[in-house]
Amino acid sequence: MKKEIEIKLKIDNLAKLIKKLKTLNVRWGSCYSQKTVGFFSENSIEKGIFPRIRNEKGNTVLTVKIRTKKKSKYFERKEYSVRLSNLKDGINILKTLGFNKVRIFKKIRQEIKYKKLKLALDKLYFGNFLEIEGYKKDVKEMAEKLGFQEKDWITKAYLGLEDDYLKNKK
Repeated sequence: MKKEIEIKLKIDNLAKLIKKLKTLNVRWGSCYSQKTVGFFSENSIEKGIFPRIRNEKGNTVLTVKIRTKKKSKYFERKEYSVRLSNLKDGINILKTLGFNKVRIFKKIRQEIKYKKLKLALDKLYFGNFLEIEGYKKDVKEMAEKLGFQEKDWITKAYLGLEDDYLKNKK
């Protein structure tokens, strides 16, 4: 089990952000396409349980995230992950356990490292986002270095952001 602490930031000017990141001498990691299959049951959102399966970098990984706090300035979850031999079996297992609602989304992810932080620049059809993951103090400092304030922080998962986007599009 790992504890995940992160924030997301909506990026309106990608070129400006990349320029700032380069001045910090970050380590640029791999860039790849990521497919996420999210699963929901009748009460999983209320309980704060979020299973997903991802295909990335040649691996199929089942992750279950569990919300640790109802209200927080950070996206905080307990996270359990295990590799699967294939996507189909993972989907069937989760459906058997009652996670019958399935949502799929894709993004392009650029991994970035800075000191103890993991950053991810994500491109989705509804916008560009930067995730900053690490200890709270370090996350806050990095957001500030990049010119963001706490009011800019996003603590929703991408599926929630997609829901907001689709609602506002109507």
